Amino acid sequence: MSSEVQSVFAMFSLLLLFFGAIVNVLSNPAITLYQCKPNDDACVTRVANEIYPLILEPNPEIGAELMDPMFQSEIEGDLSILKFKLFNTTITGFKKCVCESAKYNEEQQTLKLDVLCGGFVLTGLYDINGRLIVLPVQGNGDYSITTKKFRLKLDLELKTITKDGKTYKNVKNIKVDPEALEPVVYDFRNLFNGQKDLADTVLKFANENWKEVADFVQLPVFMANLKKVVRNCNKYLKTTSVDEYIPQ
Repeated sequence: MSSEVQSVFAMFSLLLLFFGAIVNVLSNPAITLYQCKPNDDACVTRVANEIYPLILEPNPEIGAELMDPMFQSEIEGDLSILKFKLFNTTITGFKKCVCESAKYNEEQQTLKLDVLCGGFVLTGLYDINGRLIVLPVQGNGDYSITTKKFRLKLDLELKTITKDGKTYKNVKNIKVDPEALEPVVYDFRNLFNGQKDLADTVLKFANENWKEVADFVQLPVFMANLKKVVRNCNKYLKTTSVDEYIPQ
């Protein structure tokens, strides 16, 4: 990503947080200029959709990685009755997400987003042991998970940081409430060390009860992936100080 687009990204990202900022981006006609007033949720939603694709882009100069496809070397789920690890996982689908609503609270420094995603595909290796709601499950091998529409409700907590006498904004914490809106297909190879009857029973249960299973297992996966997206976002936000786009 060019330094010009990088700068535009940073300015738009923080415009999302500070509605009073006036940003001059007329030199880049690919980006629409929005000057959001306080409590103008429709405006901030438009801005969120402008900047979101940029968050997913790599930039070696600042250490930002490609987010779609995303690579995760390990994702761990430590649930009450189920333990699992996903290895060398590739995730696609973040490019198909759209922010349907965004609400910023300047006093509390929080940002709430309602995001609709067209679907995700995860492929890699797994290791699992415990109970999948009502059934025992154990195994390791190749896996894939294919979803359709998903709704993500995101709560972001922001913070101010100072470096070399300059002030920057960052995302401090993120919470997500994911909801599968359409069937999810689970395919885990070599369950029970290849015992087909046991494996077929678990996979049949998982795919017939896709929403209950998704609600049970999905949070550790989404949190791992979204934390990586936030890290990318913060790397861009650190490139432009507040006094460069907020009137002093």
